[in-house]
Amino acid sequence: MPGVDEKDREILRILRGEGRITLTELGKRVNLSPASVKNRLEKLERLGAIKGYSAVVDHAFLDEFVSAILELYFKEFDDSLRPYLSRLSTMENVEFLYVRTGGESQVLMKVNVADTDELRRFIERLKAIFGVNLTFVEATLVLEELKNCWVPFTGERRKGENFPARR
Repeated sequence: MPGVDEKDREILRILRGEGRITLTELGKRVNLSPASVKNRLEKLERLGAIKGYSAVVDHAFLDEFVSAILELYFKEFDDSLRPYLSRLSTMENVEFLYVRTGGESQVLMKVNVADTDELRRFIERLKAIFGVNLTFVEATLVLEELKNCWVPFTGERRKGENFPARR
């Protein structure tokens, strides 16, 4: 990318896994002063390399106990759908939203909801948004999340969590 050097990429790799790292610690790790790191971060934000900052939150604390991957199948997929996809991207319970190539579905998304009834209502809402152009929605429930936003699964579970026995 123009305007991005190897030091910038090193900063980005560290931030991807440690978004709350201090400027001082980040500077030590990349051998720069905190002021230089701050200037580079501001540049990376202006360039769009850093799209935002967020926390990786356990959905159960938001009373979202069901996660599902949805594949959306359309009769016609063109730029006229962009405003609708933009609307979907602002929904709080939509964790990711991708337009894809290959395969039969054109949109792949992950949603987090309280229960399967809410998932059913969400899918009905998708049908209302896209109308007859949305021909099919395939939903796959997520049983266990092993990695999210560069945070690997630690193998630890909170007290009281029930998962199928492993073999």
